Amino acid sequence: MTDAATSPIAQWRVDVDDYVQVLEVCRDQGQAVVGSLGGDAALIDIDDGSATALERHEMGVLSAAWSSDGSRVAVGGQDGCVRIYDRTGAGKGVVDTSAWVTALAWSPNAPVLAIGAGRHLLITDLDGALLHDFDDQPSTVTAVAWSADGSRVGATAYGGIGWHDVVGPRTGRRRRFDWKGSLLSLAMSPDGAWACAGAQDATVHLWRLWSGKDLSMSGYPSKIERIGFRHDSRWLAVACLGEITVWDFGGKGPAGTAPAAASGHDKHIEDLDWDPSGKSVATGGGDGRTIVWAAPTRAGQDLSPVTALESDEATSRLRWVSEDCLLVGRADGGLVKLAL
Repeated sequence: MTDAATSPIAQWRVDVDDYVQVLEVCRDQGQAVVGSLGGDAALIDIDDGSATALERHEMGVLSAAWSSDGSRVAVGGQDGCVRIYDRTGAGKGVVDTSAWVTALAWSPNAPVLAIGAGRHLLITDLDGALLHDFDDQPSTVTAVAWSADGSRVGATAYGGIGWHDVVGPRTGRRRRFDWKGSLLSLAMSPDGAWACAGAQDATVHLWRLWSGKDLSMSGYPSKIERIGFRHDSRWLAVACLGEITVWDFGGKGPAGTAPAAASGHDKHIEDLDWDPSGKSVATGGGDGRTIVWAAPTRAGQDLSPVTALESDEATSRLRWVSEDCLLVGRADGGLVKLAL
């Protein structure tokens, strides 16, 4: 195979100490944050690849998130610690939790951070001061996500999604969307209409917000860990083993329709991401392939690959930085900027 890191389209490469577990991009600021299972964390200048080292998480980095205005980035790890930095890498706050920090998400319109750590859902301010501790989650929190208006935050765990009001006169109130089983991932449609979760039982479960009306897409051969909406809420991409499916949320939603689909990976897909324009979606797999697929135009069609790149190292994480440029993290600790 040809390694994309040595091809003409690779603009730079930096390395962390181990498998790239976390990769998040702040396009407006031209920065990315990368974290490894070995514990390294760094801010990366997307233009030239220069790196600013952050504090290590000795037992591995598990999560990271940028604030909506790009002024802060939070990094969490197996050491139970969340560290908050400004965009220069200067430390602004530390939150010590009692468990692995599995999920981080900033409010879309307020300087507020949600932290999933063990059975706790913590809410802090911009610099890590604790605002709320919802400490009675039914099991370990696997994912967190905010409603489009920033008034509620959802936390997935075994048994469903717990919704928590954190802004306004309803602050402290909670509501549950129950589901018998373990939910592993959570995606909110940008238009605020849907909450979608990938499940251990090989289904994608959907809820209408805020009626709670639900439905499931089944028939997958394994658990669902990677899902993502396009920016206009029209399409939801789902990865399962080596296949990508894309569901049509136009009109009345996906009920009764077949997804657009393709199988382009020999091993399981580790990550997926929509490009900023919505014209394509990229997948990265354990087979070392990074594939860019053209966005579907109708339900049920076969997805067409636009570009397929191969490497001897597994693709572990990927994020678009522009319509024609990707950051690709790999199992050997490499982070490569690819111009397509």
